[in-house]
Amino acid sequence: MRRWARLLALVTVLALVVAACGGDGEEGAETTSADGEPATTPADGGEAEQVGASFALFGAPTGTEGEALQGFIDVYNEVTGSSITFRGSTDFENELRIAVDGGNPPDVAVTPQPASICEFANQGHLVALEDMGFDIAEMEANHSKFWMDLGLCEDGKHYGIPWFPNYKSVVFYHIPTFEENGYEVPETYEDLVALSEQMVADGITPWCFGYGAGGATGWAGTDWIEDIFLRLHGPEAYTQWYKHEIPFNDPMVVEAFELFSQILHGEGFVLGGAENVPSIVVEESPAPMFQEPPGCVMLKQGSFASNFFPDAPEYEEGEEAEIGVFNFPSINGNTGAMGGGDTIIVFNDTPETIRAIQDWISPDWQCTLASASGGGVSPYGGHGVPGVERLPGNANTDPNCLESESGRTFAEAITQALGDGSFVFDASDLMPPQIGQEAFWQAMIDHAGGADIQEIVDRVEAAWPQ
Repeated sequence: MRRWARLLALVTVLALVVAACGGDGEEGAETTSADGEPATTPADGGEAEQVGASFALFGAPTGTEGEALQGFIDVYNEVTGSSITFRGSTDFENELRIAVDGGNPPDVAVTPQPASICEFANQGHLVALEDMGFDIAEMEANHSKFWMDLGLCEDGKHYGIPWFPNYKSVVFYHIPTFEENGYEVPETYEDLVALSEQMVADGITPWCFGYGAGGATGWAGTDWIEDIFLRLHGPEAYTQWYKHEIPFNDPMVVEAFELFSQILHGEGFVLGGAENVPSIVVEESPAPMFQEPPGCVMLKQGSFASNFFPDAPEYEEGEEAEIGVFNFPSINGNTGAMGGGDTIIVFNDTPETIRAIQDWISPDWQCTLASASGGGVSPYGGHGVPGVERLPGNANTDPNCLESESGRTFAEAITQALGDGSFVFDASDLMPPQIGQEAFWQAMIDHAGGADIQEIVDRVEAAWPQ
C-alpha cells in the first residue's frame, strides 16, 4: 500500500480548519439538476441518466493533475453519453483573457482566480447562476456562502460555481531526518527559523522551494506572505488587505515580507539559493525530499502537493512513511486556515451544460473526482490516475472517497469547514487580476532575487487599479 503522507499534527490541523461540524448529506441521497429533475444515478447503484452534454472545458490543470481531470471527464462522458472535451494550460489566466477579449471564450472554464469572475461578468461575458436555475440557498449550504460570495457581482447575481478546494497552511517534512536528529515539529515561526538554523549547522539544507509556473511564476511565494500576514495581523486585517482597505505598501505588509526573508534568504536555508527559486518548477520542487540522502527536508505547499510527489517506495504494513505534514506555525500566538479553490464559470450555456455542471458539484461525482478509485465508495469509480487526489467542494461528500490517510483527513476538515463557513481563501486569488495574477507574482520573483522590500510593495501598490 502506497502512503504519500502521514499526518502527525492531525489534531492541530483539524482544530484550525474546523470551527464546528458541517452538515452531513444522506448516504445515497438523490442529486438533482438545476431544473429540479433527477440528475445522474444516486448512490443506490441504479442506471445513470443520459445527459448528452457537449461543450469545451478549459482550465489550469496540466501534467498528472490534468490527466486526472481528463480521466474524470472520460468517466462522465461514458456514463452519461456526453462528449465534453478538456484542455489545460500552464498559462491559463493569460490564455483565457486573450480568448475572451478576442470574442472566442471557451464554453466553460474552471478558474483558480475568483477575482477574475466579476471582471468577466461585469463585461457581460458570463451566465449567472440565477439565470441557469441554480438554487442559491442550497449552493450556499453545500459549498459555503463565503465561496459563493466570491462570485457575487455588481448586478447582485452569482457567477461562480464552487468545484474543488485546497488547503495551504501546511508544511511537508521528511520524517526520518527529524527522527534521526531529534528535531521537534515547530509550533511558532520563531521555532521554525531556529530549526532551520540548526539544520544548517548540522549540514542539512532545510527548505525545498519552487516558484516556476510559466506565466504564473511566483504564485507559490504569495502563499507564504498570506499565511504570515494572517498570523501577524488577524483575519479582519487580512480581509481589509485583499480588499485594498489596507494599501499593499503598508508597514503591515512590509513586516510580512521581512519575516518571510528570514526563511527565504537565510544563509544555507534554501536548496539552490533564493535567487534560483523562480526557475524551479512548482511541480518539481518536492522531488529533492525523496533523494537519498534528501536534498532538503521541508516544503511549504498546499494539500495538493502530494500530487507532485515522485514515485515513492513501497512500505510494509507498520513501517513509517517518509513524508509527514505539520501546520504552518503560529505567530504572536495567532494561527489560521488558508486555502484556495477552483471555481467553474460559464460563458455559453445549454440545458445539457447546466445538467453536467450540476452533476459535477454533487457528492457522487465529487467522489469520482476525488481519487483514482473513488475510495471504493464512489458509484462511478474514480478518475483512474494513481496518486492524484482532489478535496471535495461539496460539504456532503464522503471523505472516504479519497484513498490516502492525509487525503481523507484533509477532506474531512474541508467538508466540515465548507459546511460552517470557517475556511479563508487565498488573498491573491481575491485581489484584482492585475495584482493577484500579475504584480503580486512579480513581487515574489523580485523578492527572491533580493530586491528591496519597500520598493517591491510600492510597485505593487502603484499597479493597483483605481
